[in-house]
Amino acid sequence: MRLSRLLAALTALFITAGLSLGAADNKKCLPVNLDKDKIAFKGGEKLVFTIHYKWGIINADVAQATMKLDSTVLNGKSCYHGYLRGKTQKIYESVFKLKEDFDCWFSTDTFRPLKFSRDCIEGSYWCKNLYVYKSDHIDAQINNSRKGEFTVELPKDECTFDIATMLFIVRNMDLSKLTPGGRYPMTYAVDHHIRDIYFRYYGVENQKISGKGVVRAHKFGFEMPKGETFDGENSLYAWFSDDANRVPVYFLAPLKIGQVRGRLYSYEGLKYPFTSLTK
Repeated sequence: MRLSRLLAALTALFITAGLSLGAADNKKCLPVNLDKDKIAFKGGEKLVFTIHYKWGIINADVAQATMKLDSTVLNGKSCYHGYLRGKTQKIYESVFKLKEDFDCWFSTDTFRPLKFSRDCIEGSYWCKNLYVYKSDHIDAQINNSRKGEFTVELPKDECTFDIATMLFIVRNMDLSKLTPGGRYPMTYAVDHHIRDIYFRYYGVENQKISGKGVVRAHKFGFEMPKGETFDGENSLYAWFSDDANRVPVYFLAPLKIGQVRGRLYSYEGLKYPFTSLTK
């Protein structure tokens, strides 16, 4: 796998580390708290992350990702517009060029996804995706440098999300209904596929974040598909702040080629005080 594609995948994985709330086996969605007084975010929130890669002589911060959320209206429906922008630092663009843009629109009342788009450049590869969510399927328009332009109808149910909406969904998951060490299924749409993976919830622990201090956080382990990049089992770990914001603060991914880490660099517009920062 090219280094650019590896970092592109991991940039997306960190910001969407919560992944989906769908069930691969029994299609039972995980519990989400939709109480308006307990929603973990609000329009105007902005999070910036630093992506670090270590392999051979490379041991540096190589990319940055920004996630922002706004309140808007789509087709007459009140919704949130979330977006993720990931890009390699200029000093590394001559070695590998990466640009990942994700946009998602989801209902403010039900958190159901309404629309999703992706525009990416990974070295010499590029792709564009556009999803429009219907009642029982997803209308997907795909265009990439390998297969050209085509459309496909993807299956969906009430537990199917895209890789951008999923982060906001998991931030509102009712963790009191999860058992530490328990294994939970997830499903999500990406490109022209529906993917199923699993995660484990490990409870709360302190995690040191460079430039921030020690953050009390909820730890998750994700069983990424075994292949070129990951070796299966819990190959990606992510930490979310143990406060009302449930902000993703750190991830760690030991790979077949090196190691990638991501950390929260800055934040603004949080709905609640960032009380999980302990020292």
